[in-house]
Amino acid sequence: MLKEYLLSQDSGTGRWSHSMPGVEICRFSLPEPEQEPLRPIPVCGAPLQFEVLFCLTGRLTVRALQGTSCMVEAPGIFLLSDSSALRSCQYSGNLGGVLIAVDAKAAKESLVTVCATLGMRLNTSIVKEKMTASNGCVVLLGTPWTQALFETMQYLSEDAQEQYCVFKSVEILYLLCSETPAPNGSAVGLDYPAFPGMSEVKAYIQAHLNEKLTIEVLCKQFSVSPTFLKESFRRAYGTPIHNFLIQQRLQRARRLIRTTGMPIQKIAQSVGYESASQFNAAFKNHFGVTPGQYRKMS
Repeated sequence: MLKEYLLSQDSGTGRWSHSMPGVEICRFSLPEPEQEPLRPIPVCGAPLQFEVLFCLTGRLTVRALQGTSCMVEAPGIFLLSDSSALRSCQYSGNLGGVLIAVDAKAAKESLVTVCATLGMRLNTSIVKEKMTASNGCVVLLGTPWTQALFETMQYLSEDAQEQYCVFKSVEILYLLCSETPAPNGSAVGLDYPAFPGMSEVKAYIQAHLNEKLTIEVLCKQFSVSPTFLKESFRRAYGTPIHNFLIQQRLQRARRLIRTTGMPIQKIAQSVGYESASQFNAAFKNHFGVTPGQYRKMS
């Protein structure tokens, strides 16, 4: 999508080059919209294309057909594998950076060679599955991994930056398909990017409902900032993370009340409530009846 748009602009928009078969590099800078705060980019794209935008200036906003949206701003990274699920794309400010466009079919042999040299195994089917689950686009923003990347780029020449972006694009593909468990039990990856990474946050919450889960605890567990965590989770699931936590606790409690003979107080503790009165109030507010009344009804 971005590749086609840049190619349709004046020749002075960007500088194109090749690093390996099937991989094109474009350092570009789009002019800031003069009349409107946002300028549209046509939603189009060729099949079997994978684009990685290393955003150095400006902001890119993408909206999906299902109503969800994602935004990347400098310094950040935008991944795109399929634009068919997207409704619109717009940019603001002086959007610029380095775009890596990969033709999956033409670059397959090159990617296999690079990964084999580095001792990496690239499973493109897992990459495709994860990207499809996030409407074909992913934003990497404000994580330790991206921060280290952009800090390194500051010390490189423009040519070196472009080659560095190619290398990091391959690393992104590898990390997206990596399922190797980390020492703490979490998945090794890109420090939990906005869409696919929130599935790990969601799973962690569901597995630890009996613990005292706070934004601070989750940020420490996943090495992200509070703003990044809250915004990414809301974009991924359409609800604030605090609301999701309460819903999950109460739904599990309701299931335990209905299917077991556990005392109400024990059930409250098993879903993270230290106070029985607090649990009773939350349960009644959510379901309209107290836990005791619900058990009699069940």
